[in-house]
Amino acid sequence: MRLILTLLTTLLLAPRAAPLAALHAAEAPSGFGADANPTGQPIGGGQGYTGGPKVTPSAKRVDSLESMQQALAMAKPGDLVWIESGKVIDLADAQLIVPEKVTLAGDRGAQGALGPLLTAGMSKLDWRIQLKPGARLSGVRLRGPNPLMCEIDAVKPPPSGYAIACVDAEVDNCEISQFQRGGIAHFRDSVRGHIHHNHLHDIAAYPVLVANGSGDGHVFEANRIEWAWHAIASNGSRGSGYTARYNTFIRVPRPKLFDGGGADPPNWCLDVHANTGEPTTPPRPATRKLIVHHNTFLAHSDVKVGDGSELLKTINVYPKHDIFVGPAEGFTTTVEIHHNRFLMHEQTGSKNEFKPYGRAIRLVGFKGQPALLPDDPAPTKDTWRVSISDNLFHAQR
Repeated sequence: MRLILTLLTTLLLAPRAAPLAALHAAEAPSGFGADANPTGQPIGGGQGYTGGPKVTPSAKRVDSLESMQQALAMAKPGDLVWIESGKVIDLADAQLIVPEKVTLAGDRGAQGALGPLLTAGMSKLDWRIQLKPGARLSGVRLRGPNPLMCEIDAVKPPPSGYAIACVDAEVDNCEISQFQRGGIAHFRDSVRGHIHHNHLHDIAAYPVLVANGSGDGHVFEANRIEWAWHAIASNGSRGSGYTARYNTFIRVPRPKLFDGGGADPPNWCLDVHANTGEPTTPPRPATRKLIVHHNTFLAHSDVKVGDGSELLKTINVYPKHDIFVGPAEGFTTTVEIHHNRFLMHEQTGSKNEFKPYGRAIRLVGFKGQPALLPDDPAPTKDTWRVSISDNLFHAQR
């Protein structure tokens, strides 16, 4: 067993609570959080986004499900399938497949346009849009059958699958909402997904998922993700991981149906957790990583929290935190967390300087090293390369 650890933790604590707007402006040092966004495009896309594909005379223009299916079926690498402005298209029972190196796009954000809307009803389909390697989905809205999160009460809607399944593809400037199971999923053979400048909200389980057999080259940047269960989750399959940067994560009130059983379920914003399943095929390299930098973590004003997720009030099994990294037996876990901003509502009374407002970051898998980090009850079996530095913690009331 070997532990390689570099821990440079800087806690810059605001002496007084301040309004959210003030923290975004005068009190926030430059270079921290999502406001450091260097992409030149607005976080979450929409109004002001200029990074979408340019419409040329050769673009295949579509305005219905039938014409869109036909255009995608005939598309060749390099083609652009353009959904006409203002169109609302019901996907019915269809699954759309965007071929390799083909772009399906709309005009979200252009001159104030909301973007074409694709609606998906309740179904047993695993996904509604599949992006093949090199494909791109840009500037559209995709809305599922779920109620808004604030309207989900005691009855859990039937699963409606993932909005998008992709392999080494790009999703940008899209608004994705109201899916029960998930938003954008990276499954087997996906290594280099690029998900950026999107707004994901009212998705009950997984707005972004790095699932079984997926690699560690994914980049998620400049998104606005509103979450109640997780925002970006990885199941920790061998070789998986991702980089999250310049995102704004907003914890929203959790539906009542999530509160069953007498104890809060784990609600980590970002995670890479243990996976005890079978090895993946093809085998991935024996590495895993979680790189998190220049993100802003905050909570909706109706969520009274200590650390951007809910503090446990019952049996104290799952202390709440924004970032969770679990054990990975037999190979190296690389963790880099720096220049993030955690905006938290209230102090918890903790005497541990690493978690003055609740546990914002939790690493699990090594025991007793260092004292600033919580111990895991199980003995360590993995190797860690960890760097945590220059994160900004603010109180917000």
